[in-house]
Amino acid sequence: MNSAGSEDRWPSAGADIPAVHTLLIAMDFGYLLVPSAMVAEVLPLPTVYGADVARHWILGQINWRGLSIRAVSFERMVSDLRPTLENYSRIVVFYPLPGRGDRDYFGILSSKDPRSTLVNEDLVPRSLPENVSGRYIASVIEVSGEAAAIPDLDALATAVY
Repeated sequence: MNSAGSEDRWPSAGADIPAVHTLLIAMDFGYLLVPSAMVAEVLPLPTVYGADVARHWILGQINWRGLSIRAVSFERMVSDLRPTLENYSRIVVFYPLPGRGDRDYFGILSSKDPRSTLVNEDLVPRSLPENVSGRYIASVIEVSGEAAAIPDLDALATAVY
């Protein structure tokens, strides 16, 4: 068997895989990690109106660039934690998820300004905190020593829209 041929087909462990630009969105349970390309804008906490009582994780609607978009608490989706609302709280506005209309933006509450970071292939899996359900979480990894949940986008879309 020619071992040189297998090297041509499979990248080695040291192969250069480009890092992904991401945002760490602060939650009371840790962080939510998303590609920066999913985020349209980060806003100071605007006025939220019209809460959705049936889906307790939908905080209500906000006005953004002439649109009325949903404001969501990811913390309430995955736990019984109440989000912390302070002067540093932000709404992270997301572009519409795949399969949605071009005006279907939504916002996720963050307890403070998101942090930009590069993530590469050296990911260390972490477990969920005890008080967090994995229903809307695809994976949890360690980023800069912190647990960061990667959302399940299909499940998130069903909850948000």
